[in-house]
Amino acid sequence: MKKISLIIAVIFTLSGLKSFAQDNPTEKCLKKTSSEWASTCASCYNSTKSYRVNLQNICNETLDVKVAVQEKSNRWKTFNQNNLAPNDSISSYACEGTGKYVFWTRKAGDKTIVFPTDEEIMKEYSTTGK
Repeated sequence: MKKISLIIAVIFTLSGLKSFAQDNPTEKCLKKTSSEWASTCASCYNSTKSYRVNLQNICNETLDVKVAVQEKSNRWKTFNQNNLAPNDSISSYACEGTGKYVFWTRKAGDKTIVFPTDEEIMKEYSTTGK
């Protein structure tokens, strides 16, 4: 199976920096609609340090999506959504967030593009020791 040419969008909320790979037309289909600090999160022990990002499919194409949101510990909390319909959204969060997130997109069902594993995301994006 072909190793993914990662479609990476790293967005640093505080600095506004973006980095996009250019070889997948679906990369521009997922857009940040909002983000929020300290939003109520039933999955978090204490929501006062949480970071939530909301991304919307703005294209007419149904997508498969993987989103990773960084925790203060430098670990990445991941979310997968298959068949994200046009105009639908995915909400992803970190309980003690840094404000950083990455995402990958592909046309729904396109198994030639393989999303990175959680372990690969940790290895590639961890800032521990750097």
